[in-house]
Amino acid sequence: MRDRSTAEIEWHAGSDDSFENASLIDRHSAFDGNFQSQRDIRVEGDLKGNLSCDGTLFITEGASVTATVDAENVTVAGDLSGEIRCRGRLQILPSGRVRAKVATGSLVIQEGAIYEGQLEMAGIEISAPRPLRVRSQGSANPVSIEAASGDRATSTGNGTTFIRRLGSPEAPWQSDTEESEAKSLDLQPTGEGPAS
Repeated sequence: MRDRSTAEIEWHAGSDDSFENASLIDRHSAFDGNFQSQRDIRVEGDLKGNLSCDGTLFITEGASVTATVDAENVTVAGDLSGEIRCRGRLQILPSGRVRAKVATGSLVIQEGAIYEGQLEMAGIEISAPRPLRVRSQGSANPVSIEAASGDRATSTGNGTTFIRRLGSPEAPWQSDTEESEAKSLDLQPTGEGPAS
């Protein structure tokens, strides 16, 4: 069994598909024209023109694509220039270079990657974000953000805050009426209670 490169691992991340299930332009091929596929496309060679796929476009290290691209997801380890419309996620790997006008729903640029061009993230149809969920302390069951913050607000004793975790004392929030009541008290600097 051969070793898989980082680019190949990225291609397979979260999927059971293999390279055999993708349309392939191998490293010994050059294509100039319109290329459409209902499957994923893997480009190892040179491609110029228009490229459209319903799946993921993967441009390997050493590949060169100069095209108008329309794809669900795009992962770039080689060179890509032109115009890109990516409905899902555009990911540029460390060896990737993208010089293009890009419209995408999500953009990931890894350290070492090069991106140069215009970026538009609005106007791409994106599914509604999932509600945020947190786990309550000591529980394996998710709790909504509202419920988690409500638990903290009703709990007694010392609350745990970001500031407190860093070692600074916690100062409770005071409303305007609480501040005026606090000012009306004559507190002794020696730690004795209020003066009578």
